Amino acid sequence: MAKPAHFYDIESAEQLFGLLKASARNFSALRGKSTKDLLFLVFGLTHLREWIAPGYDPKDPPSSPEEQFFQDIFRLEEFNILRELCNRSKHMDAKVEATGALYGGTIDDAPDFDAITNFDRGAPLAYFVEGKDVEDLIPVVIRFYEENWFKKPGPGGAAA
Repeated sequence: MAKPAHFYDIESAEQLFGLLKASARNFSALRGKSTKDLLFLVFGLTHLREWIAPGYDPKDPPSSPEEQFFQDIFRLEEFNILRELCNRSKHMDAKVEATGALYGGTIDDAPDFDAITNFDRGAPLAYFVEGKDVEDLIPVVIRFYEENWFKKPGPGGAAA
């Protein structure tokens, strides 16, 4: 029997990373933004590290390249902002002063007509957290995964 998939037909961290990169490109390319795409990106980029080092407790010292990567990504400010946003959304911890959205897009800007929650505000055009555009954080985190894990040659890197 084949190795079971991580999540249905997503069989590896590399495949999830590919989906996240494609979703980020689509998210960035559209004027109107989709909250469901943002949620996928925030959750996915936050938890991808757990697919790389499954079961690792960050309180323990790293004993493998996977565990070291898990530790290293925590030093990236942009990752921690996304991680905190993920945890706030996961636990329904609403901090209005820390997050916000820019609205005003037309119906034509909306990537998903059914996802518009308030037609008076229009389609969302940008999302902010702690005064930063989330769209600026996502590529930094993707680049970190790319450069420090998925394209890293040698023992432990996905390119190995």
